[in-house]
Amino acid sequence: MRKILLLAVASSTLAVVGTAAAVKPAAVTISLSRSTVVYGGTVKLSGVISTHQSGANVRVLSRAYGAPTFAELASVNTTTNGAWTYTASPVILTRYQAQFGDATSRSVTVRVRPKIVLELKSRTARRGTFMVTANGVRPFTGKYVLVQRLTSNGPMTVKHVKLGVDSMATFTTRLPKRHARVRVVMPASQAAPGYIAGYSNVWSSSA
Repeated sequence: MRKILLLAVASSTLAVVGTAAAVKPAAVTISLSRSTVVYGGTVKLSGVISTHQSGANVRVLSRAYGAPTFAELASVNTTTNGAWTYTASPVILTRYQAQFGDATSRSVTVRVRPKIVLELKSRTARRGTFMVTANGVRPFTGKYVLVQRLTSNGPMTVKHVKLGVDSMATFTTRLPKRHARVRVVMPASQAAPGYIAGYSNVWSSSA
């Protein structure tokens, strides 16, 4: 009789352990298509839920620079094998998480560069007048940018330009006789907080 009781207890214990091992807590993953974007750009968030079911609800959370907590950004449904995707448009440094039921993914961070636009306004044989504009969710008035000429030996900084109202500035710089290439750079120290260094389009002379 005692042996029968011991066998019954052992069988019950194994059944409980087996059931506990079979029931795993839900989980959700998150990853980025890229970790850096230019202001106005997008990034694809994606992941998979542990149950691999389709049609399940996943909540996408975001926390932009300066925000105290994460907040729900979107709600998406999983597709084949429990995969989910969402295209986000961060306007400043932003962290993202995904939630599935009671499970929360790790946090991923997207860094954002200000969008720097360089335009030629006028040109003489040896000088060019340009306008530069820095775009972001906040103004960059009072910040400076570096004007660089791109040479065969690498970038050469030729002047600092302070941005004025509307994060814009006009400047004149000397140009070589042929094959001039100019760009503007906003250093990380001027882009911060919430942004990393930004680079303009490259202006190139036609001759």
